[in-house]
Formats: sequence, structure tokens, C-alpha cells
Amino acid sequence: MEKDKVTEKQLEFLNRIKDLIPSNTSMVYELSALLDISTDSMYRRLRGETPLTFDEVVILCNHFKISFDSFINLESGNVTFNYTLMEEGENSFKKYLTSMRDDLRIIKATNQHLITYACEDIPIFHNINSFKLASFKMLYWMKAILNLPSLEDIKYDPSIVSEDLMALGQEIYNLYCSITSIEIWTDTTLTSTVKQIEFFWASGVFKSKEDAIEICESLYDSIKKIEKQAEAGTKMLDCNQSEENENNYSFYLSEIELTNNCVLVNLGNVKAVYIGHLTFNTMNTSNATYCHETEEWLNNIIRKSTLISKVSEKTRYQFFNGMYSYLDDVIEKIRNS
Repeated sequence: MEKDKVTEKQLEFLNRIKDLIPSNTSMVYELSALLDISTDSMYRRLRGETPLTFDEVVILCNHFKISFDSFINLESGNVTFNYTLMEEGENSFKKYLTSMRDDLRIIKATNQHLITYACEDIPIFHNINSFKLASFKMLYWMKAILNLPSLEDIKYDPSIVSEDLMALGQEIYNLYCSITSIEIWTDTTLTSTVKQIEFFWASGVFKSKEDAIEICESLYDSIKKIEKQAEAGTKMLDCNQSEENENNYSFYLSEIELTNNCVLVNLGNVKAVYIGHLTFNTMNTSNATYCHETEEWLNNIIRKSTLISKVSEKTRYQFFNGMYSYLDDVIEKIRNS
């Protein structure tokens, strides 16, 4: 690649990073500290006078979670994804949640942000807000999906999940509430979580039917809160509308089946896509072509969906009432088993 082209790509790369740094933060000081170089050296890199080293590019890509393949001419069809390997142990799950929290912090800090979420399942943010539902979901992920040996013979008990994980979950939910979002649900978005409850019940993980019913009721309350947010078009903390979050929640009902969880993060000049992998984990990329195609796909889904936040009261009522009826049937099934 010619020198001028290299300089052009470097400036484009650094400008992309600039969009991810809060406006009240000095880019020069933050990057010079991150790369362990002087501010003068950083200025020369920002002006394109000094090329970034390979190690510096790696550090910046890892820190800001962007892929460099967006800035070079790769063959069509080649996309680089970031992926956090889940290992045995609660620390690995804590690392997963910490990474999610850090991503949300970066998104919130930008001047322009929008999350579009195609929901095959209920978004994780809603699941980890309620203590009882969060404890169930975290235990399910660690026991049934990660197969942690320490939980092999453990019965459901909210106290099994550490306070650190619960605190992380609450922080993640609070951050999500402060970010403008679009959620696209279908008639089957609730199904996965209900099936998980039924699986634990059928497998004898719940100590009693009362425990299983309690989780169903907690899920019921969570859906009630989501309905209230959809009605107001605003995300809420503890069911109270916040002026800071006003009009930051759009809820669409799609008749088109969604076969995976897909999230598009739009920060203006920077876009990233997160796709579901291995039940609850994610892979992400900022590859421009892939992000553009994903955005087009999501926009097409939205065009064919019905907006039920703040409008379409009848459709919204029917949709949520259908979920409540489904949960009532499950509760009755467990109660009579």
C-alpha cells in the first residue's frame, strides 16, 4: 500500500476512535497514556507524520473494540469478529458481564448513540434487572450452558449467585436505560425464558413448585414493566419515568420470525454489530460492510413491523395480554403438576 494511502487509513482509523471518546476527554492524553508514549508522539500520529506501529493498532483495536479490517481492502466476504472465550468458573461469567458493562459505558459516553435489538429472546438487560429473575437466569446460564462442575448437583437458590454478579447486572441495566434503543419483538420472544423455567422444573432443579412459580411471577412483573415502558416510549428505573431517558425507547412487533439475537450499535460514524452465539454469548464486529448490510436488514424488518410504543394501543394490549395468558398457563401447569 502506498505511503499516502497508509496515512489516509491511519487518519480514518484515528478519527473513528475519536468518535468513541467522550467530548469532555482529551483524545491526545487518553491515547498517549494508553500507548505509553509522549503527547508529542501522539500528536505526530494524529497528524499522520508518524505511522502507528502494529502493536499500537492492536492495543487501540482491543481497547475500543473495533476491527481494523474496516479500514483496509480485504477480499469480499472476509469479516473479523471479536469473541470472549467462556471458560469454566464464575470468574469467566463475571468477565463476560464486565465486558458488556464496559461496552455500554463507551456507548453511553458518545454524543450520538442508538441500539437496535432484534430479539429472538428477551434482551439480557431486562432479565438482569429483577433480583429473582436475574438470579435464575445467571444460574441457568452457568449451570445448564457453561456446565460448571460446582453447580452440577445444586438446587435453585438466589443466594448462590454472588453479590458481585448481581451488582454488575444492575449496573448493566441502568446503563441500558440511559441509551436510546429500538427493540423488535415477535410472538415467540418470551418462549425461550419460559422453556428454561420449565426445564429447571422438569429436571428437579427447583426445590419446590413454589420456587418455580415465583420465577414465573417475577418474569410476569418484568414483562409488565416492559409494557409500561412501551406505553410511555421511555425506559424506566423502578417503574419511574426519568426525564433523562424521555422518548428513548421504541418497541416494534414483527410478524417475521427472528432466528437469532442481533444488535446494531450506531454511534454516528462508528457502527458495530453483536450477534448471538452459544445461547447467551456474543460475537461482535465493526466491519463497515457487514454493519451496513445488517443495518439494511434491520431497517427492512422495522418497515414490515408494527410500532406499538406510544401508539397502536389495541395491538400493544393484545400482544402483552397474549404473553400474560401464556405465563398464566405455565403457572397453572406447574401448580397442578
